[in-house]
Amino acid sequence: MKKIIVTLFALFLCVQLLGQTTDEYKIHYFIKTSPLKNQQSSGTCWSFATTSFIETEAIRLGKEPIPLSPIFYVHPTYIEKAKKYIDSEGKSWLDSGDLTFSVLKGYGKYGAIPEAVYNGIIEGDWQHDHVEMDNAIEAMMKSIATSGYGRIKPSSWKRALQGILNAYLGKIPETFIYKQKEYNPKDFAEEFIGINPNDYIEVTSYNHHPFYDSFVLNIPANWNENKYVNIPINDFKNLIDNALKRGYSLAWDGDASEPNFNFEKGEAKLTQKEEFEKVTQQMRQDAFVKGTTTDDHNMHIVGKAVDKSGKEFYIMKNSEGMNDKGGYVYMSRNALMLKTISVLVHKDVLPKKVKMKLKI
Repeated sequence: MKKIIVTLFALFLCVQLLGQTTDEYKIHYFIKTSPLKNQQSSGTCWSFATTSFIETEAIRLGKEPIPLSPIFYVHPTYIEKAKKYIDSEGKSWLDSGDLTFSVLKGYGKYGAIPEAVYNGIIEGDWQHDHVEMDNAIEAMMKSIATSGYGRIKPSSWKRALQGILNAYLGKIPETFIYKQKEYNPKDFAEEFIGINPNDYIEVTSYNHHPFYDSFVLNIPANWNENKYVNIPINDFKNLIDNALKRGYSLAWDGDASEPNFNFEKGEAKLTQKEEFEKVTQQMRQDAFVKGTTTDDHNMHIVGKAVDKSGKEFYIMKNSEGMNDKGGYVYMSRNALMLKTISVLVHKDVLPKKVKMKLKI
């Protein structure tokens, strides 16, 4: 019965999407996924995109669709980020942005909570708005991190930071009732989600490090020095296409600030000239080194389509509200190849030739 519900729900989503886009695109693949969420005035696209990825992986495994709380993973990430910031005497990353690694780590350590149980919006507020909270955290942590050796009180600052998080996001429940049964987040995740965080890898493609090996990618949000698997650009594209073809989605980290990216229309293209060029490994590298490709946004790749001229587009599930494409963004192949920093994907979709060459 559960599998029937999952199938019908996913079919509804797919038909809904197709109905919105048949005049512009022919959809080749659309992964069964969960409803879109809106991060609103918060810098938590990393958690929204990765939580959507986890929800979608659960659906792929035959679980019922359950919207999960992205803010559940913001709490522990802020605590760990603050600790690193203090240990580095204020030199580590303390911005609200982050990466998929933090969500997967949070899932493995703490589990998951349905969004209906904990949505991170306290009573009296009406949306996710973290500006005031982020300013308060930054001011407090800067003061603590620079207070001098021997003067930092580890128990006190954690309680103070937790107090700010609870005040703005609400306190995370230790247990909750779901379907007339009491769960804690770990037990809930095991029963209703069932993924293993160790089954997933973050993959990139840059030539300043050896291919088929892993390395710490030097981007500001990688405050925890996480390692990425590095493969050539052709393998990178094949990995993405192979995943979608086999029914696996991918969490995306990349640059969404291009002038021709119009998220209100749900379109992400390069300039007309760049769209007709072939994106090479060196072009990717140059864009990364020059800083024209940065990791300023996270989305969720759930499908692939072609326009009337046969040009390839990737369907990105965004977390910035509705647009002309129902909240989705259609990113051209060249834009994806040039502006992607990395993708998170299940290890099973790595091509065999890539697996044989990997040194990890």
